[in-house]
Amino acid sequence: MYNKILIAVDGSESNNIAVDQGLCLAKSLKAGSVTAICVFDEGNYSTVIRDSSAEYRKIMAEESENALKYVKAKAAEMGVAVEAKTVMGRPAEVIIEESADYDLVICATLGKTGFARVLLGSVAENVVRLAKCPVLVCR
Repeated sequence: MYNKILIAVDGSESNNIAVDQGLCLAKSLKAGSVTAICVFDEGNYSTVIRDSSAEYRKIMAEESENALKYVKAKAAEMGVAVEAKTVMGRPAEVIIEESADYDLVICATLGKTGFARVLLGSVAENVVRLAKCPVLVCR
């Protein structure tokens, strides 16, 4: 039923619940493919001084790797194979686009964007409304 699962990862503590649930579900369903995606939202880092594009890419890579550390460790602990990938863009847009290639998307209700994002429209809400496959939202 859910053979290809996409887990949205942002590095927040609340997101770890979605990761845990996603990996447990993937293991119990014997999913054939599990991907953890970290979408680096350039807008959240607009205050970073960009002395050079190389330095900015380094910061982006470090933030993304930190966000994926938990999912990699948890997947290894549970014996679930997971592909981790980082994409630059607007989180909701990227996850919605990626959802066309998956049977299920798993995300958290609150992430790094916090309360300010609630006022503007959450990533999870947009993903639920526009994803091309079912979405499991964890809180």
